[in-house]
Amino acid sequence: MNQQIIFNNDFDYCADKQAVRFSCLVSGLKVNCHIKLTAGQTIESALQQITQDAFSWEDKAEQAIAADKINNDGEVWL
Repeated sequence: MNQQIIFNNDFDYCADKQAVRFSCLVSGLKVNCHIKLTAGQTIESALQQITQDAFSWEDKAEQAIAADKINNDGEVWL
C-alpha cells in the first residue's frame, strides 16, 4: 500500500468543472482528481460507474500524480 497517497473515497459531481471529482492526499496536500463525462452519459450513471471502478481510477490517478500531472490548481484530469 502506498502511504504517500491516501484516497478519500469522496466521489461527487462538480458542476462548474462538469466532471466527477474525487480527492486524495499527496504528501499531506489535497489533490482533486477529475473525470470528464462522456457524450450522452448522465451524472448518475457516471457516478455509479466511476464509484464501482474506484480502484481503477485510483490507479490512474496515482500514475498521473507520479508523472507530475498535477496542475497549478492542485488538480489532476483523468
